Amino acid sequence: MDLGLDGARALVTGSTAGIGAAIAETLAREGCHVAVCSRSQDKVDQMLERLEPLPGKAIGRALDVSDHAAFSGWVGDVTDAFGGLDIFVPNVSAMTADWQAMVDTDILGTVSEVDTVLPHLLESDRAAVVYISSIAGLVGAPPLAAYGAIKAAMSHYMKSLSMKLVKKGVRVNAVAPGDILFPGGIWDRVQQGDPEQFARVLKRNPMGRLGTPQEIANTVAFLASPAASFITGSQVVVDGGNTQHVQG
Repeated sequence: MDLGLDGARALVTGSTAGIGAAIAETLAREGCHVAVCSRSQDKVDQMLERLEPLPGKAIGRALDVSDHAAFSGWVGDVTDAFGGLDIFVPNVSAMTADWQAMVDTDILGTVSEVDTVLPHLLESDRAAVVYISSIAGLVGAPPLAAYGAIKAAMSHYMKSLSMKLVKKGVRVNAVAPGDILFPGGIWDRVQQGDPEQFARVLKRNPMGRLGTPQEIANTVAFLASPAASFITGSQVVVDGGNTQHVQG
């Protein structure tokens, strides 16, 4: 199926490892021009090497996306290089039990990022925002109270944003990954350090395995594409059937 992404211009934050890297690579493989960023210039450079053989143009920079001035400058450079912006994938989270850090990065940071890219998206005829949420925002998770609560809040924000922007031609959706396994990620560390806990996690998933970054990236690419042109305000759960309640 041709997703119709050839030539689209995308910016993906937190895009040099795990889910973010898979999203950037998948969009580039579909023909998008892709801008990547993370805090590490070495990781950015490695990601650009990974993207270089793919059809789309790729650019990258090391920056802290919670620094409004730095992010705003990066968006300006991206839109200058690409001639505009069509797709924005906010994929940065503090992923901590620290409430203040979660509020500053996941709420205030993401809202500021959206405000920064929105004028450019409004000029696009295929504009899409795809927020990377989590099933932690859908179920009770005492060890992840701050993370889950903030993700739930952001899912609400994305729904409201979709309603605000639908008549302006900007689609807004979210993807809620379940337990995803990749080198260096949280479940990789659990697998190495606590095999018994990892076995319990595998057992509770109906598919008997964890997900892959590519499975999340495939969902994001679809939602960002014209193939999903009648989908906005949705949150797609990608968790192998782990959450059992009916999604609203």
